[in-house]
Amino acid sequence: MKLAYFPGCKISFYMKDYGISFEALMENLGVQLVKLPFNCCGYPERSKNFEVSILSSIKNYALAQQYDLDIITPCKCCFGQFKHASYWYDQNKELKKKIDNILARENLSWDGKTQIKHLLSFLHDDFGIHELEKRIKRKLPGKNIAVQYGCHALRPFSITGFDNPYAPKIFEELLNITGVKTVEWSKSTECCGNPIFETNPRLSLKILQNKIKTAKDAGADYICTACTHCQMQYEMIKDQEQVNNPGTILFTQVLGAALGINRNRLSTTGRLPSSFM
Repeated sequence: MKLAYFPGCKISFYMKDYGISFEALMENLGVQLVKLPFNCCGYPERSKNFEVSILSSIKNYALAQQYDLDIITPCKCCFGQFKHASYWYDQNKELKKKIDNILARENLSWDGKTQIKHLLSFLHDDFGIHELEKRIKRKLPGKNIAVQYGCHALRPFSITGFDNPYAPKIFEELLNITGVKTVEWSKSTECCGNPIFETNPRLSLKILQNKIKTAKDAGADYICTACTHCQMQYEMIKDQEQVNNPGTILFTQVLGAALGINRNRLSTTGRLPSSFM
């Protein structure tokens, strides 16, 4: 299986552990990642210039189409932006015409068939959770895990089509095959606060601290993320967390450990919580 890899802008600079563990996971599963000269997904521009944001994603779709590849990303923000772009490209004929003319200047075009896949939905639906479970090398200790879904993949469902926005399940189902135990957490689908950090850091951190408290109250040992921006948000206060607060861990590291991937392939430091190694 071959897919175009869209890491997004943040992983290379701020979340290298997510990048290397994602690539190690895909290699272990026999998925070949093709790195193309993609540009930004366009999300940062959406509130400033809507047309430019849509063009950014559609150009990436068009580039992947040249190689007859679908796109996979571990970033839910990028996933959501791609989904918004394809929706509005299809719905707004005037915008579509304008974008098509711009693409044509670079000998590009997109017929709408190239798809964007997020890591979680790809593993659950395309690779197949039952096939994935067969590859588990060892069951991890039954630590209690709260999942942070990430907003951009869940909502609006009419555009993203990722999972039930009110009662999502695929994240928990994927984690449960590793041996860990997922806990009921009232704030699993709520925003982590990262999107407003630059404009209102005080509110952003208040949202995050409240999430950490409620995860602790739910009995979580760790909060697990599968979103670049969510993990970045939790990382910001890692040093400020109290010892008895839940830690955070990437989904790719949990699944990678259960698949028997060496810890040096899952972290730039080779360090992971002993519970998972």
